[in-house]
Amino acid sequence: MKQPIELRRVRDFGQVINDSFTFLKENFKPLFKSLFIICGFFLVLGTITTAFAYLKMSSMFTGRFQNIQGGQYDYIISFVISMFSLIAAQACIHLVTLCYISVYLQKGNVKPTFAEVWGYFKYYFFRVFGSSILIAIMSVIGFILCIIPGIYVFPIFYLIIPIMVIENSSFSYAFNKAFRIIRENWWSTFGVIFVMGMIVGIANSFAQYPITIISMSSTLVSLKNITTPLIIFFSALRNILMLGYALPGIAICLCYFSLAEQKDGLGLLERIEKFGTGAADNSNLPTEEY
Repeated sequence: MKQPIELRRVRDFGQVINDSFTFLKENFKPLFKSLFIICGFFLVLGTITTAFAYLKMSSMFTGRFQNIQGGQYDYIISFVISMFSLIAAQACIHLVTLCYISVYLQKGNVKPTFAEVWGYFKYYFFRVFGSSILIAIMSVIGFILCIIPGIYVFPIFYLIIPIMVIENSSFSYAFNKAFRIIRENWWSTFGVIFVMGMIVGIANSFAQYPITIISMSSTLVSLKNITTPLIIFFSALRNILMLGYALPGIAICLCYFSLAEQKDGLGLLERIEKFGTGAADNSNLPTEEY
C-alpha cells in the first residue's frame, strides 16, 4: 500500500511542485467535497453574476440598450458583484485547503472528514478574514512606497495565513515567523507561488477568453440563439475551474513545512520520538531457530 505524503520534510523547488500535484491527486475526493459544500454558494453566485455581466456587455456591443448609460450602469454593478464573489470564492477555497491540510496533519496523515474540515473553517474564518484585510492593506502600502518592496513582501505575506491555521497562532507570531523562515529561501518560495499561479491562470483562461470573445463578437456575427447558453456555460466553467486555486494553497503549505523543517526540524523531532514505539509488537517477526 502506498504511504501518504509526509508533510513535514525538506523539499526543493521541484519536489514542492510534484508533491503538490500528488497530494491533490491522493486527496481529491474528500478535499473537493469540502470545497464544493463550503464554497458552493460563492461559486453559484459567481456563475450568476458573471453570466449577467457578460450578457450586459453583449447587449451594449449589439446596441440593444435604448438607454446606453443605464446599460453601462447595470454592467458596472454586475461586474463589481462578480469580482466580489470571485475574491470571496478564492479566499474560501484557500482557507478550506489550509484547514484540510491542518486536520490531515493533526490526524497523522489521515484524510479528514467534511465535518472536521468544516469545524476548522468556522473556527478560523473571522480570524483569517481580519488578518487578510490587514495583509492586503500592508501589501498596498508596500506597492505604493515602491514596487520592489511590494514584490519582496508578497511571498512572505503568503505564508502568514498557513502559519496561523496550521500552528493555531496569532497574527503577530505568524508575521514574525514568516520573515524568519523565508530567509535565504525567498526565490524558491516566490518561484513556487509564481508557477502555481501561472498554472491556475492558464486553466482559468480556457473559460475566461471564450466568454469575452463571445460577448464582444455579437456585433460581428449573429449569435442571438446561442450567445446566452454559451455565456452561461462558460460562466459556470470559469467558476468551477476556480477550485483549482486549491493547488497553490497546497503548494504554499508544502513550502511552509519545508522552510519550517529547515529552521526548526519539527518533523525530524517527531520521527525521533516515534523510534521504538512499534518495537513491542513482535508478532510479525520470524520464529528464532537455534
